[in-house]
Amino acid sequence: MIYSAIVLFFGFYIFTLSSFGGTEALGYLVSFTLVVALLSNIFVLPSLLLTLDKFALTKSFKEPHLEVFDEEEDIELDKLVVEELKPREQKPDKYKKL
Repeated sequence: MIYSAIVLFFGFYIFTLSSFGGTEALGYLVSFTLVVALLSNIFVLPSLLLTLDKFALTKSFKEPHLEVFDEEEDIELDKLVVEELKPREQKPDKYKKL
């Protein structure tokens, strides 16, 4: 993540050497955006995740909202329900040779 942001920063920073104003502005804007994104990923994101982790672990999150199949739990064969699929209706083939 860090290396790719640095390489992209220098790749877009080369645009600032252009004599065309639009390309030069693009180089400055994208380079600045990449630096801000890199710094926020390094400093802000970890602290934000640690802060939100304290709020996320409340009583309502300790119990799962969905019933998940436990692979370790054995299933009794007589309690197992198997549903049969209905055969699909075949539509008549209107391009079939007579």
